[in-house]
Amino acid sequence: MNQSKLSSLLIFFLILIYGCSSLPDQPWPAAVPDKTSFVIIPAKDATLNSVLSSSYTPFLDDITSSAIPLLSRIDSTATSPITLDAITLYPGSGDRLQTVWITQTSNNFLKKLEENFYQKFAQNEYYFGNIIIHKLSLQQRTLFAAQLKNNLLLSESSLAIEEAIRAYTGDVPRAKLDSLSLSPGRIVMNTPSLDRWARQLTKVGYRPLLKKALDGTKPTLLSINTEGEKQNIQFSGTLPLNKNIPSDIVAAFSSENAPISLDKYISSNVAAFGLFRMAPQTAAPRSLADTTKLDSLFLTNNQRYSNIANTLSSEFALLTYAKSGFLTTGEHVFVRKTKDASTLRKRLRELANAGHIQPREGTYFVQSRALSNMIGSPLCGFQSFYLDVTGEGVIISKRKGLVEMISSDRNRRRTMYYEQSFREIKNDLPQRISGLFVTSEDFYPFIEPFLAPDNYVDVITSKFDRMAASAKLDSSQKNLDFNLKTFQTEDRNAPYREKWLFPTGSDISGKPVLADIGGSEQKEIIFVTKAGKLYALAADGTVVMQGNTGSDEPIGSPTVYDWYSTNQNVILVTAGNKVYGWNDNGQPLPKFPFQLSEKITAPLVVNDIDKDGLPNALVATANRKLHALNGRGEDISGWPVTTNAKIIHTPAVEEIPGGTSVLANSQNGLYAWSADGSLRKNFPKFINASLNGSPAIYNNNILGNAADGNLYAIGPKKLFADSLNVLETASDSSNIEAVYTSGSPLLGTPSVHNLTVNTEEQQYREPMILTMSSNGSVFLLNTQGQLRFTQNMGQPAASSFSPFITDIDSNNKDDLVALANFGRLYVWEVQSGKRIYSVPTSGMQHPIIADIDGDGYKELMAQTREGLRCWTIFGSENSDQ
Repeated sequence: MNQSKLSSLLIFFLILIYGCSSLPDQPWPAAVPDKTSFVIIPAKDATLNSVLSSSYTPFLDDITSSAIPLLSRIDSTATSPITLDAITLYPGSGDRLQTVWITQTSNNFLKKLEENFYQKFAQNEYYFGNIIIHKLSLQQRTLFAAQLKNNLLLSESSLAIEEAIRAYTGDVPRAKLDSLSLSPGRIVMNTPSLDRWARQLTKVGYRPLLKKALDGTKPTLLSINTEGEKQNIQFSGTLPLNKNIPSDIVAAFSSENAPISLDKYISSNVAAFGLFRMAPQTAAPRSLADTTKLDSLFLTNNQRYSNIANTLSSEFALLTYAKSGFLTTGEHVFVRKTKDASTLRKRLRELANAGHIQPREGTYFVQSRALSNMIGSPLCGFQSFYLDVTGEGVIISKRKGLVEMISSDRNRRRTMYYEQSFREIKNDLPQRISGLFVTSEDFYPFIEPFLAPDNYVDVITSKFDRMAASAKLDSSQKNLDFNLKTFQTEDRNAPYREKWLFPTGSDISGKPVLADIGGSEQKEIIFVTKAGKLYALAADGTVVMQGNTGSDEPIGSPTVYDWYSTNQNVILVTAGNKVYGWNDNGQPLPKFPFQLSEKITAPLVVNDIDKDGLPNALVATANRKLHALNGRGEDISGWPVTTNAKIIHTPAVEEIPGGTSVLANSQNGLYAWSADGSLRKNFPKFINASLNGSPAIYNNNILGNAADGNLYAIGPKKLFADSLNVLETASDSSNIEAVYTSGSPLLGTPSVHNLTVNTEEQQYREPMILTMSSNGSVFLLNTQGQLRFTQNMGQPAASSFSPFITDIDSNNKDDLVALANFGRLYVWEVQSGKRIYSVPTSGMQHPIIADIDGDGYKELMAQTREGLRCWTIFGSENSDQ
């Protein structure tokens, strides 16, 4: 029996070894499944690191579900640059595309990843067929990896990795890339599968309409170019047509080449329009669902149908308009060019005289799916509509006013034909094209009602004012020469503009501080670098003062205070084991620097804690002491005090029951001291998790973020609702409450703001507590602990950052600002919950937002790779709507 078991095990392992060794050695395109939407082929000799630092990485971060900067941790593990072959964008199960990074590495590198990112006592890998999928743990997220011969696949989606393996082994169809020349710096648009991506963006009810919308095409290879100062982007390529019956939209875009003529019928205020060609069928359909009286006439009398069809040309247009106010969605109009407008009018009068259509004040009201398909093509789904013939065009719409507007705009020359912006687009086109689609500034408002919640279409459309996509059949009639170009109008107000850049030479140690040190109306921007360089800049980015801390590395931000009570601010900085001080000219202050016996561990706080009219410097040191220094650098009476662990977060001086107190978080303890250094009654308080950030005060309660994901409140009166207090079994004498907020640690310092939040049920106006978790989620809870608002950055949060509330785009609406661990800034409008994309995408640290020059617009200042950078934020055009 044992021999039999041993034989079975040997056979199993032999099969496994054979299966692994039999994995075919194929080029990377074999790992691209046919469901893939796009494949990005990086520039020649691209590496993982070079792509992560490229300009389009923030864009990928917005449209995918992956925390793309996490991959920098993978790159830092390698001893040499990791070659990147491709990035595939795959429409997974969520509302974002999923990325698969296809790199060239050896098995030895995978072993290094195992050593660095495997978790102890956890299942770090699993078999998918004969291939091992590794689970790499990076900052509370999981990255999946699989080795396919010399290619290492990386993705945060196990589904995307598994589908790539299935394609590689031939278990699912691959994207048909064999006929394409996959050269560096190109993008593969897998056109037959783009409907999957489009369906991901739309509401569920509209998704069936998009299925197989691009049948009749093959994958195409796009080239990318940027033009001019406005960085207009142009995509161009050849789109192969296959032998299958094309979808209606593909047929309309690829029927024949001809000059544009219907632009005289397209109103200037359209959200978007398309110009197509498809000759109407001259034979009536054999059957129709829900036939009307006129449909029945056409089905039984084909001659009546063909008499109308023969008056129509192949060119037609689709015009879309943003929602008008009384409708919840936008509207659209179809216009078709006629071959014989006079005869068409005659045929319509005959139908009206027979009672098949009804005259309505210069238009006709029609009920006929057959006639709407004839005029609007199979793209038109009208059954009841209004119709008018004007000039050489026939117009149909579900609203009478739109039909009348098209006729009026044509007569008054308020059409695209006379618009300079469109004429410039038209001049760049070939004289004869098969199709054209153009969007305006109102395109996003038009499509927004059809989009799924949390879609990212605005990320794309906010980059331009207009877009034009054109196609032309080549001489073989088997391919479409495709071109897509974005435009920014001359009067466009960019959502932000760089104001200045100040090279710092090294990272700054904390947030810049705004304070008046020169006596002017405008405050200076004051900061210190980790290399010990102190700067004060004017609002225009020029230096007004500087100093240095020598070889001592600063801790936190500078502190500006009227140290000598002379109405003249000085600048104080903690660095190493010293407290440095300078006047407004950059001269060291008398008796400074103060020197302590231990290294300083937390940013400086200055306050007159004993109310004697003289300031005190609160300084935490590595020997678990908190000092209160006087003007001579000596501890005042009763100080220093000792804590259970060293203090690493900024202490606070606040009013609590009992009087002015010095508060500090020390690991899992909250301390409160009076001015003489004695502990306040019932302090310290200890909880079962470390406290992060600084203590915050609300209505005599001390708020704290904790590593167990709970928000704590300590005070004489209960703050949170009993039903939400996770410490409800604790004795009333403990005065400690907590509400569960996140499964991940809460970071930074909580803050309280009076805010308005809209939900699906109602609107809330009340004080709300702002906090953030390490997994990238931000929360607003009311003061009873009920959740009112939450959003997620899709990547870990910056551990030393506290989210804050501001009006970043100066539209009198509160905005919530958060920072991801890799430096991406995220902003949401609090009331609506909508994300604001019109902010800089540079990686940054220590951002602050304020109007530094008094012009009514906010400035964003932050440390970037190049130095301290300042942008003026203007907001998007619809930010105040």
